[in-house]
Amino acid sequence: MSTRLRPAPARLAQRTLVIVLITALAGLVWYSFHLAANRIYQVDECMEISIAHDIAVVGAKNYSGLIPLLQLPLSWVIRGIEKSADIFVSARFFMAEIFWLNLVLLAAATGEKLASYRGMLALFFAATLAPLWDYGFEIRHDNPMLTGLLLMWTLVRVNSAGAKSYFFIGALAVTLQFVAHKAFAYTIPLSLAVLVFPPPSFKQPRGKLVLAWLGGAVLSFVTLKVIFSTLTGTKFGEQQGEGISFVSSVAASSERFWPWVTTLPRLLTQTPLLLALATAACAMVLMDWRKRGRAALSWEGMLPELLLSLGTLALLFVNPTPFPYNLLHFVPFLFLLAFRFAISIADEPALRAKFFPAAVAVLLFTHLVPFGVATRRHMDWPNLRQVQLMSQAESLTDPKKDPVFDGAGLVPTRRTVSDAAFLHSLSFEAQMADTNKTVRQMLAKVPAPVLMKNYRTDWLSKEDRAFIDEHYVSLADDFCVLGKVLPPGGGQFEVLHPGRYRVMPLEGSNLMGTFDGNSFMEVTRRSTNTSIVARLDGVQLGDAAIELKAGIHMIETATNQHAAIFWVGPK
Repeated sequence: MSTRLRPAPARLAQRTLVIVLITALAGLVWYSFHLAANRIYQVDECMEISIAHDIAVVGAKNYSGLIPLLQLPLSWVIRGIEKSADIFVSARFFMAEIFWLNLVLLAAATGEKLASYRGMLALFFAATLAPLWDYGFEIRHDNPMLTGLLLMWTLVRVNSAGAKSYFFIGALAVTLQFVAHKAFAYTIPLSLAVLVFPPPSFKQPRGKLVLAWLGGAVLSFVTLKVIFSTLTGTKFGEQQGEGISFVSSVAASSERFWPWVTTLPRLLTQTPLLLALATAACAMVLMDWRKRGRAALSWEGMLPELLLSLGTLALLFVNPTPFPYNLLHFVPFLFLLAFRFAISIADEPALRAKFFPAAVAVLLFTHLVPFGVATRRHMDWPNLRQVQLMSQAESLTDPKKDPVFDGAGLVPTRRTVSDAAFLHSLSFEAQMADTNKTVRQMLAKVPAPVLMKNYRTDWLSKEDRAFIDEHYVSLADDFCVLGKVLPPGGGQFEVLHPGRYRVMPLEGSNLMGTFDGNSFMEVTRRSTNTSIVARLDGVQLGDAAIELKAGIHMIETATNQHAAIFWVGPK
């Protein structure tokens, strides 16, 4: 073969690396969808799904609550799905697609062409930002909000379409307000910055750019008003009014903490290289400013990304409740700053040749290894138990008659006992202070045959817990049904919710404490000693389940026998 047909060593190495990157990205895509299907569901996701399912069932036009923009496509995705587990997986896959859209947009925001060698590198490093894997494919409005913010930045930083870019920036600024209530804290400063200091690549007069932004904002507002008026039952003014009220209540909440408590420390272990490069970039910008003065304050170089990163960091400190998922709106912009700095170093041939081995080692142990460790831990938190609980709750309840209570909404296919039954950390204290919205009152008014315990039910008052202990029996430490263990000889039992119940000897009931094991779902249930000689309201009982009406019932047994009566659900 002629030597002229052989690729140069550098080109061959580059092609090999591109193949490796494509293979790695394909593996990351598979792994992300695997995690999306199998990782534990967070309570915020349960609430999002509960709303989307209600909209899917009754229709957006008949839904009376607040409908964020994410809920409309979510309700279309899960419409017609009958099993809660399938609903969650379908929604997670939908969000995983948004997750990868955001990663592609993040790579594009670096200014590199995605089909190029550098573009592939940008996408790979963006796809290995561990904080994005913590929340990036969860069912939460923060992810489509990130989509909009990345689009806004790309339109002004990478795309030089002039007034058209500003038109779409204005449209996105308004649209994002219907995605997340907090969006204005990001879109308003960003819009003002690019309107007051437009990039030099935009040659049009500033006034024309302002008009283009306003035109996009007005068109978006009118379009969304038509959409919400046509598709939903919520009045447009009410939609925004509830959003403003929610933001105000969160801002005034006594639940306040700083981001260095639980949020920012994650970056020290998950993205140490990102922090190092961003810090170096900040130092370089300061050195350039000291050297060139006002001439350094331009769109050239890394100053725009530095200001963007500092702005989103400041918003973490302004946020009264900067939970770790807020890193979704900080880490991507910190990455843009770090990537520009890394590319500036890579453009120096002497440095690249001299420090390449060291750079590879640093990259491996300060970025890829922390990423692997951080994402591997998700496999230690599978959703198998949650799926078991969903399935068991559905098998013991009728979708039209029987509600389920867990304070989170893990079983969206079953109605809850009240609109106030979601126990949210930001509103729980105020809710419990309202004596008209206690959990015991909700359960007494609309009894749930199935009650699932979790850390949120541990917050309940001793009166609420006493009510639950009085009217429910545990099949597992986190799964209860209506029922009661009677004293020897029997006693009265109040049926709060009509339906099928079973009366059995306590020792053969498989209630919590009558067998070895953590859960009735994880052990073989006993089949011995299930018969009982008893009378219900004066009538001799058989071994089969019985249909009971609401009210007080009398059960009589032998004086030396404990009887257990508990809900068994529909046939």
